[in-house]
Amino acid sequence: MASAVNVGSINLPKMMRHLSHRSSQVRDLTFVRDAIKQKDVKTTKSGGTLEGPAVSFGYEKTSSAAATAGTDTAYHADSPEIVIPGLTMLQSPIISRRGRLEKTGHRISGACTFYAPSLDYIKALDNFKDTKAFAELESYDKLYDMERIIHNLANMSWTGTGDHTFTTPTFADSTTGYEIDRVRFRIRSSAPAGEHEIDGINISGNIGGSAAQLSWGSVGARGSPLDSNWTVVDFPLRVEDDDITSVYKDGVRIEYVANQENVTLFDLDKLYGDATNELTSVGIIVGENNVSGSFTIEVENIYLYKEAEWRIESIKDYRDEYMQIAAVRVRGDRASRRRAYG
Repeated sequence: MASAVNVGSINLPKMMRHLSHRSSQVRDLTFVRDAIKQKDVKTTKSGGTLEGPAVSFGYEKTSSAAATAGTDTAYHADSPEIVIPGLTMLQSPIISRRGRLEKTGHRISGACTFYAPSLDYIKALDNFKDTKAFAELESYDKLYDMERIIHNLANMSWTGTGDHTFTTPTFADSTTGYEIDRVRFRIRSSAPAGEHEIDGINISGNIGGSAAQLSWGSVGARGSPLDSNWTVVDFPLRVEDDDITSVYKDGVRIEYVANQENVTLFDLDKLYGDATNELTSVGIIVGENNVSGSFTIEVENIYLYKEAEWRIESIKDYRDEYMQIAAVRVRGDRASRRRAYG
């Protein structure tokens, strides 16, 4: 457990627990590290073979699978993305923005400092301690913060057998969705470990009077397994068909793929809130695997939120005391233009 780690003379985790009741500067972040993908590397050219070493053109391919050394390949280990919610840090200042109008649009940038517990403490947290690819925080890792919660949905529970889809009550007419970037929730099951799993989520709306839906579905026979401990899930919603994301449980990665299920593409920017362009519902899909008897599944803290994406720029590590992290953010749009132009 993280509480057993030497927290140093400055007990930052304890201090943040006290501050969290009095200040919103203590942030619950999602740690994200982009996948390392195969590069387009060539040793041949039209009409012959290149002299010297293979040439990398720098273009990324779609796969992050391990590549073996050989003709037209560059070796690297299997390095999919890492997405782990539940990393708490102290942020100062809490929000920093600077806008600039440029030829290609409006760019919003900002900077802040995060104060994080020691690396040993972080590596003892759930998922961080089990994820083999995580050894330390690195430059250009991402921290997703809930800049603003747009919709805080009611907690849900269900008792029964078989598969089940938690569907939120239908949103009120003309509910907006253009500010939403991601959905986060936590979920657990009273069934034996692994007998229930998260098969995916869906979010629905009307665009131009036609139904549209985005679904995240697990790749393979089973989704992320559930047990009596809370599993925190954080899915992006501004995606395209066949985009990939991950859910980590006890260090094990489950891959999910995005699917636009209707003819009308699901575009959050078009949900600006009238009778024909509105957000309608959110569904959380839970599967069962040979469960005998009736068991309870609970879903809590369901947030549809606007993200703040912070990129780690530099790290000052004070050993077993704490880490001081300089982070920057860049956002290339204006919320008012989301509403005005869709």
